[in-house]
Amino acid sequence: MDLKEDNQTGRDAERDAWLTNFYTENHLAYEAFPDKVASPEQLNFIVHMDGEKNYYPCSDELFSAIIEKRGDTLLSAAYGEIWDRIEELVSQAVLDTYRRKYMLSLLSIKYQHEITSRVLLPTRLEKRLLGIFTTISEINRPLARVRERENMQTARFLASKEFHDAFVSRQGLQLDDHSTLNDIDLQVHLLKLQRLLLLSTVRAIRQGRMDIGEVRAIMNKTISGGGWQWFSDKLRHILLSSKRAYLLWIAGQSGEIVFDLAIIRLLMNLGIKVILAVKQDFFYRRISYGDILEDPVLEKALAGATLISDASISKNELLRRLHEDNKLLVVSDGTGERFNPLRTSITFARSFKEADLVINRCNGNEVCINNHFQFTRDMISFIREGEGSIRVVLKKHHPAVIRFSESDLRAKAQYLINMAKKEKQQGKKIMFYSAIVGSIPGQLAMAKKILNVFVDHLRSTIDDIVIINPGEYFEEGMDADDIMYMWEIFQRSGVIDIWRFQTVGDIEKAFELMGEKVPPEWTGKDATYSTGCTKEMEIAMDIQKKYPEMQLIGPSWEKFQRRNEYGVGKLYDRALADGV
Repeated sequence: MDLKEDNQTGRDAERDAWLTNFYTENHLAYEAFPDKVASPEQLNFIVHMDGEKNYYPCSDELFSAIIEKRGDTLLSAAYGEIWDRIEELVSQAVLDTYRRKYMLSLLSIKYQHEITSRVLLPTRLEKRLLGIFTTISEINRPLARVRERENMQTARFLASKEFHDAFVSRQGLQLDDHSTLNDIDLQVHLLKLQRLLLLSTVRAIRQGRMDIGEVRAIMNKTISGGGWQWFSDKLRHILLSSKRAYLLWIAGQSGEIVFDLAIIRLLMNLGIKVILAVKQDFFYRRISYGDILEDPVLEKALAGATLISDASISKNELLRRLHEDNKLLVVSDGTGERFNPLRTSITFARSFKEADLVINRCNGNEVCINNHFQFTRDMISFIREGEGSIRVVLKKHHPAVIRFSESDLRAKAQYLINMAKKEKQQGKKIMFYSAIVGSIPGQLAMAKKILNVFVDHLRSTIDDIVIINPGEYFEEGMDADDIMYMWEIFQRSGVIDIWRFQTVGDIEKAFELMGEKVPPEWTGKDATYSTGCTKEMEIAMDIQKKYPEMQLIGPSWEKFQRRNEYGVGKLYDRALADGV
């Protein structure tokens, strides 16, 4: 079966209607739920769609079964497992007999209603039922005592002398006459990391009843396989590289998180910057943002870390935080369910995009991770297979992904700055021209044509002025985040003498030069209709305070106030798109 063909539309109206029903019923359609579902641009931070229109957060087998209306067997089994978990949760969390019966009855009604259509993904059903439970029960942080107790027992274990003595044993190091100090250093860190990963699988530790003999036996096992070898080689490459490395760590469950934080400290000691992603809402024993704030063990372990509560942080702000001295960043993934790129927060999506490697510590995420879609970054999953057993699974990024790292964008900006400085040394002025590029949906090609025609006109009529046309420096693979970041570095360098913003007259002149009338979609438009230009006007006004001699030409600041939201990775404005 060709999965890409199976996911295409436009050939069978009835099937396409069922496909639309699938996305709307699962609340995964951006068009229907723009405030809850990731935009295509945000999704592209995480998933390389490779020309496909629709993404689904489930296995290929389940998606095909649902779309072909033959999913009864698969869905019934999965739905039943979810109901078992919900029943167990209510029994554990609700102590009052009446409230417990009421809650189970209500959830049963909702459960039966939701599963009737046989179109609802099990993960979305579970999210829906958990949402009802947390809202109706009004329990603050359900199962918090369970998670806190497991974290406390694990922290006590890691602080014990018995653990420390076993942990620092040199058993397992492979040294010979050719071993360099760098080899030894990497081996030591990998051995420590391996021991912590293996011990994190042992339930007895978080229950406070671990025998030290068993500890030694488990921690001296080895992790093997291609995934572990790839991860070891990746760490070696990072250590030998002079580039700053970022790692996104998707946290797992209670007890395990204490081991995770110990591993993260090891990685940070190697100079790797880590972003820890936790759940936003309750999801059984998974660590949530509320746990980070209220669990005493986690509060102590995360002392000095930077907690980012903003769900839609900008690229510039995220990179600024990443530049802070060796601090761990903690973000929320924006969800209360298994890994689902369509429902994650902007902050999580940007963290994914900026990472050099993503670590998944959540068993259960593989149902989504292992479908045919490929990510924009390499992902390593550490999956518990039993006591003292870890399986390491590598999912490589899509080979067609073009990545512009922070250093790449800074280098491009510096090249432009140096070019501008050379021109200024020859007595020329530098003009930067900000214009609509993609702010009118469906008009990207025309916007570029208008921009190029008018800039060519300026160049032919103005002497000794170098006009910077941003459209001439766009490269395949860049999104609006990359473009804005690169140009802001250039703009704040102080090399701009004249900053001109596109006016209605500029657009009218461009159409006149093309020998065309101004069409309705361009009538009355200027830079104030562009969210990107609005952001640039804010930058220009800020820069003018430092360089008061810089000249600003274009619409007044007041007219720019119509645009307050900069779309995620977009080349057009969301507010405008919603109205067309």
